[in-house]
Amino acid sequence: MNKEILTLEKNLFKLEYISNKEWLEKTIDDKFIECGKSGYLFHKKDTIDSLLVCKEDRSITIYNYEYQQIDEKTYLIHYITKSQDKIYYRTSIWTMDSNLKLLYHQATEFKENITLIEY
Repeated sequence: MNKEILTLEKNLFKLEYISNKEWLEKTIDDKFIECGKSGYLFHKKDTIDSLLVCKEDRSITIYNYEYQQIDEKTYLIHYITKSQDKIYYRTSIWTMDSNLKLLYHQATEFKENITLIEY
């Protein structure tokens, strides 16, 4: 499951996937909430609408990926990304129903010095 979720996280940065409304609808849970790096809350429709307007891959690399299984159907993910010389600590919660679905995501600017390990 660890590698499957890492792949899904990476796919959320690729135009091939984020321009596919059917894939987004299937991958993002109906109860999805995101607390973006902007400090604003977004729900499923907001997130899908914003991803569908992307015209190219999102230039984001995943570093320091961590995976933790909370229970038989719930997974907690942490990783770091770098964007425009800023580092963000990201947290996702994935759940398994008929397929893996993104339930929650948060991005917070990271001020701590850290060694980045690419995944």
